[in-house]
Amino acid sequence: DANVVLTPPTAIAASTTVDTCQQNTEQQQPNSNNPMRGMLSCFPLVLSTTGGHSNTDHVVQYTGDKTADRIAEFKRALRRRARATQPEKKGEDRWDQPRVSGVRRRRILRDKDCPSAPPEPPLSGYILFVGQMTTKMRHDRPKERHNQVKVVREISKIWKYGMSEMDKQYYNDFAREANELYHGELREYRATGSYRPNGIFTKLDGGPWVRVAYHEKNALEREIDTYPTVKFPPRPAEMEEEHQRAVLEQRERRKRKKALEGGYF
Repeated sequence: DANVVLTPPTAIAASTTVDTCQQNTEQQQPNSNNPMRGMLSCFPLVLSTTGGHSNTDHVVQYTGDKTADRIAEFKRALRRRARATQPEKKGEDRWDQPRVSGVRRRRILRDKDCPSAPPEPPLSGYILFVGQMTTKMRHDRPKERHNQVKVVREISKIWKYGMSEMDKQYYNDFAREANELYHGELREYRATGSYRPNGIFTKLDGGPWVRVAYHEKNALEREIDTYPTVKFPPRPAEMEEEHQRAVLEQRERRKRKKALEGGYF
């Protein structure tokens, strides 16, 4: 029949595609009941608690150009790295101590570095043992100039050759349990701005970590309890004058060297 028009298969497919697009477009229209919802249905509803902001850093758009996509990936990585290095909050209270002339202070970049935050215990039993033995050696050698490098060498030999596996296990358990309690205190501090000490481990003022309960301490910790103080000067009092003279001589040498390099002489 001449009046019958045959529709090719490609035209039928195109018509079906147009109908499907129209249906998707109608589904993607913004809901009047939710004004915060965007045009694209693939993005979830932004919660009111976020202040209208949504994290879209994970959304990656590829252009098909390998060079452009690679550059965009590097940019995203640099932005993440920059955000990770920024201080959580700026202000005068983000320093470890007040401004004092001639005293160096350190900017606090993390909440756990604040003076009011819970102290972080050593990560291993060996470091814990080094702290306690350093306190003992400084107490037993009041007339000697302290050299931490030599002291650590001596302590390392004691740890390696002079301690039993049971003694080492005591310090390893100490460090593991103290770190577990520390992470709980840190979560409480970040949520409330304060924390409750666990009452099991404590850090002496200017000294090492020890157990609180006397019956749980080992022989070294009980000996440290008998010390009148765990804070020691960097050098004996009779060596202080010699040290100050050496410091002044070093400063003069640096001034002369800087003047020679600058061409003043």
